[in-house]
Amino acid sequence: MTLAILIADRGSLTPVEIVTAAADTLPVLFVLDRNAEDRLRLVAEALAPTVYADFTDAAACAEAIAKAGATSVTTFTDRLCPLAAEIRGHDPWPHKEEQRRRLVAAGVSRVRSTALDDPGQTRTLLSQWASGVVVKPVNGVASAHTWLLRTPRDVEEFLSAHRDGAPRLFAEEYIAGLPRETPQVADYVSVELVGPLAFVTDRAPLALPCRETGLMWPTSLTETTRLVTTARKAVEALAAGPGSYHVEIKPGTDRDEIIEVNGRLGGFVARAAAYGADVDVARLALDVAAGAPDRPIQTITWRRCVAVLLFPAPQAARRISRAPDRRSLSRRPGVLAVDQVRGAGEPCAWQRGTDDAVATIWLTGDDHRELWARFQDLTEHLREAFAFVDGEGNPT
Repeated sequence: MTLAILIADRGSLTPVEIVTAAADTLPVLFVLDRNAEDRLRLVAEALAPTVYADFTDAAACAEAIAKAGATSVTTFTDRLCPLAAEIRGHDPWPHKEEQRRRLVAAGVSRVRSTALDDPGQTRTLLSQWASGVVVKPVNGVASAHTWLLRTPRDVEEFLSAHRDGAPRLFAEEYIAGLPRETPQVADYVSVELVGPLAFVTDRAPLALPCRETGLMWPTSLTETTRLVTTARKAVEALAAGPGSYHVEIKPGTDRDEIIEVNGRLGGFVARAAAYGADVDVARLALDVAAGAPDRPIQTITWRRCVAVLLFPAPQAARRISRAPDRRSLSRRPGVLAVDQVRGAGEPCAWQRGTDDAVATIWLTGDDHRELWARFQDLTEHLREAFAFVDGEGNPT
């Protein structure tokens, strides 16, 4: 039983994490696009058997995978989810507008939405959807090119940024979730579904115009059964089949609302479980993808609270003018790991969403209160330690 894994940059599991989780008990085959960068080729080939195929041709990919002896296929990269589904013989993983249409048709969502033929349509939509308008690319990932428009000024700023054209955009009605007692926690969560296992992730507040800034475990919500049920209904509505899914949800008073469903393991989730809990989520995700018999893992026990901070540059920033050093950040209270700190002189582009974070840092705390305090302390420190300039070279 060999599991083929479509590999590209920015997966929720890296090639190293995949091979480590597979160990010697689950054979894996890496499948890369024939035009993959040399760096990714070198990494993949050093870790596992690797084949190349044309990622624009699902039939050719399926043939290459079958020829190599693999019996199942998956991916941990958003943009490759449609390809993986097609190779498995399923309907292609739906883009944003089709996903919303199916969720509404199944009664899982009530959110109004539309594809944008013209960015100027957002003026009319804001007058119709008083709570606000969320605009994102139909195939967007990681908050890239995503806007939350709540005022006419927001709309004009959005239109100014799209004078020279835009990727194909999708707009949907903004739904406010229930306010949380902890101010560091956003009004939405994600539900992580990995075969029989399900648990909830808290999220940090968004940065302008609509960028994710962090994730926290375990959730501080005391009741999550309804959220998990909602997430599973959404996956069923998309006819997704067994697998790993990352479902973003706004908790509500009478019912919960789906933000979107991602057809792969959530980013940072396996690492968080390794730091704070008793479940090897990465291995479980691989076993589920390979069709191994279900393990009796349905709960997760957290030994400590953990968070990952994705520190964003200001929206107007175009370059880093001052940055802290990795060693000083590693000594801050509760820091577990400093994944990256970008340096002075490097460019910034908020349009890349979370992929443009200037620092990615893991934290821990004995309880929620300590974790939230350390998260806020580190955020304030980074605000002082970093400096940025705009496109004209002026401080911002």
